[in-house]
Amino acid sequence: MAYKALYRSYRPQNFEELAGQQHIVKTLKNAVKQNKIAHAYLFCGPRGTGKTTVAKILAKAINCTCDNKENIPCDECENCISIMNGTHPDIVEIDAASNNGVDEVRDLIEKVKYAPIEGKYKVYIIDEVHMMSTGAFNALLKTLEEPPAHVVFVLATTEPHKILPTIISRCQRFDFSKINDHSIVERLETVLEGENIQCEREALELIASLADGGMRDALSILEQCLAYSSHLTVKDINEIYGIVSATQKLSFLKSLMNKDIPVILNRIEEMFQTGIDVKRLTTDLIDILKDIIIYKNTQDKNCLFVLKQEEIEGIVPYITAEETFTYIDILIQADQQYKFASNAKLYFELAMLKIANKVTEEKKIAIEANQEDLITKSTIKKTEEVIESIELNIEDEASSIENDEPIYEEPLYNESPTKFEKIEDIDSLMSEEPILLKEEAKPVKPAEQDFLFTNDSNNNNIEVDFNDILNILVQANKKVLMDIQEKWSVIQRYKFNLNTAKLASMLCDGQPVAASSNGLVIAFEFQPMVNQINNGDYYVELKQFLLEILGMELEFIAVLKEEWPGMRNRFIELKRNQQLPQPRPIQLSHIHIVEKKEKEKTLTEAEAFGVKLFGDLVEIKGE
Repeated sequence: MAYKALYRSYRPQNFEELAGQQHIVKTLKNAVKQNKIAHAYLFCGPRGTGKTTVAKILAKAINCTCDNKENIPCDECENCISIMNGTHPDIVEIDAASNNGVDEVRDLIEKVKYAPIEGKYKVYIIDEVHMMSTGAFNALLKTLEEPPAHVVFVLATTEPHKILPTIISRCQRFDFSKINDHSIVERLETVLEGENIQCEREALELIASLADGGMRDALSILEQCLAYSSHLTVKDINEIYGIVSATQKLSFLKSLMNKDIPVILNRIEEMFQTGIDVKRLTTDLIDILKDIIIYKNTQDKNCLFVLKQEEIEGIVPYITAEETFTYIDILIQADQQYKFASNAKLYFELAMLKIANKVTEEKKIAIEANQEDLITKSTIKKTEEVIESIELNIEDEASSIENDEPIYEEPLYNESPTKFEKIEDIDSLMSEEPILLKEEAKPVKPAEQDFLFTNDSNNNNIEVDFNDILNILVQANKKVLMDIQEKWSVIQRYKFNLNTAKLASMLCDGQPVAASSNGLVIAFEFQPMVNQINNGDYYVELKQFLLEILGMELEFIAVLKEEWPGMRNRFIELKRNQQLPQPRPIQLSHIHIVEKKEKEKTLTEAEAFGVKLFGDLVEIKGE
């Protein structure tokens, strides 16, 4: 027996086997049960959505001789079997693409008047009916209006707008919709089970996506892929169809955000060498950007179309909603040009370069508008060498004393934090010889209990309590720090937004060096930057800004980069000597002091005297 394609072998034979189109199935089943069969039906919809299949099932249903109306068609009676085999004399399939002339229609009309041979109805299924000429439509018009009682016409088309309105008005119209991916995957699983073949579900989901709502296309793609590999994977499908994976597309978008032109051009060249469909890639990028906009507005993963939760969270912080809409417009313009272009790759490359340079253009516009004061520029050149110790996490420096998980599970907060020795020589604390954990810890001298970290001898500098920094280090989490470090570069891009330029300029030169779930230590190279961050004037605004960028509400402290290794070493020494304090709620002493001073500034002399004399017992009331 000759091999049959999967879409032919697994064509649904009854209404229950159909994937999707439930609104049509329910209507036709009720019409058959109530014996209210129309004389003409018009089935419209995209290719491969079941129009011809439903027409054949309907033909079986109205000619089925089974007594059980709930089981129609039964696929067991003679009529059902002969229709299934394509040998029933009363079921006539006509391809309007090749039989679209007036003579063919007149010949059909001559045969319509004859009674059925075996069944109850003669059913004429005219496929691609929109291909018929105007003369052929006019010849069929009278027969459609007043057909014999034993005749049912089923017209199927993908382009109903090409059919004469007078024909449409004489038919019951059913609009077939694209089949959803879930229904396609379920049907593909049934087919694979019948073929006794294993396949990854993600691969079936990718096939469903490629099929674009067409079940016949899905089965054809599956058949082609199974010829490539008997155990189908996503990688196999990507290789066969030259598809760029979601991970690659997200990485490509991040390269665009970073304006890494050499990497962008190299990746485009690699994709085109694999035979990528540039139009599909453009559409996929638009779909990803659309998901970004949806997620920014809803924060609901259930509303996403193409991205998963972890994928969307990896790209959302790198792009604003306004930029996303701009990039979509650029991609749509490129997509419209492909049909006229002899070299689609050129248009795609230009579109990518246009996206990569978009922020630069906005900066130029801002400068030309004499708004340089709103885009604060750093006048200090960054050092080229990155201090290796800053990039390392606290847990890594502790010589594997602890793992990468948070140091504690359920913190027990103490009202009085443990005090530490004053650091005399911070660079000499990290000894090359191992410090024995069994060695008795040195008692803390009362005169040395409080250690204030001062960045400079200058009295104008903000004093930061080392206990506050230590409290963050005790609760440090490597995963949180890595996530913050990955997103930190995004702050640089907010300098070009006039509403966030000042805040972004204050933070962009810093580097996260330690972080917990609600605390952050930022290292800066120069003292004025440290003072600016530790000053309480912009603390609330900066905290809200970091919440928007990082998605975390953090209390933060700025430190001088050159002093950070010493603080880190101090923490390691305390950890090895088992002198670390218990974690407690993160409350920054220097911010509290600044707020208190600001409050005292607003008091009158009498009120200030009362506060000084009686402290918190004084209650200030308005006039």
